[in-house]
Amino acid sequence: MFTYIIIGIISIIGIGVLVSCKKNTNKETAEKTAEQNPYMQMRKMALDVTAEQLDFKIPEDSIKVYGIVTDLDMDGGTATIVTYLTGDASIYLSSGGGFIGAGQHESVRKVTKKFVENGHLISFKGEKFENPELPTKGNANFYFLSNMGKTRITESMSKMENGNSEYSKLFEELNIVMNEIRLKSGK
Repeated sequence: MFTYIIIGIISIIGIGVLVSCKKNTNKETAEKTAEQNPYMQMRKMALDVTAEQLDFKIPEDSIKVYGIVTDLDMDGGTATIVTYLTGDASIYLSSGGGFIGAGQHESVRKVTKKFVENGHLISFKGEKFENPELPTKGNANFYFLSNMGKTRITESMSKMENGNSEYSKLFEELNIVMNEIRLKSGK
């Protein structure tokens, strides 16, 4: 079911199939493609945002997750879902498309805030990381952004879809966010 939501999001946004990520053999063509597709830059910015940049105040004596950036392997491409405690939400696709600013819709803000709040408890199971790598085949990477640093959890998407993972609920809530973005992108 979750796979159908992800596929629906991609087709509604009008991106097409993510498999179109071809390898360029010509260096000039590769550089031009990088200029035209800001995916990696946007993903980096999403992962590097601070609570202060979001105008989110965290008391000094507490630990708080203010954002979750999730990368999903999409059979040769990647979908990155950006969610912040402010309710801001976006989807970036490695093929170059996406939906930015979905948090302007109250229904998206509501489910996004709930997703990030609930992800706070799971974030402590993550490991600190140096490089935010793209997910390997069939996996999802959840990147938790907090005032105490960043952690990552990697899990098999099929395990989460089938309810065989301790992160299945997190994945289910992510799909609720993506579905709400899909519904609003169709308007």
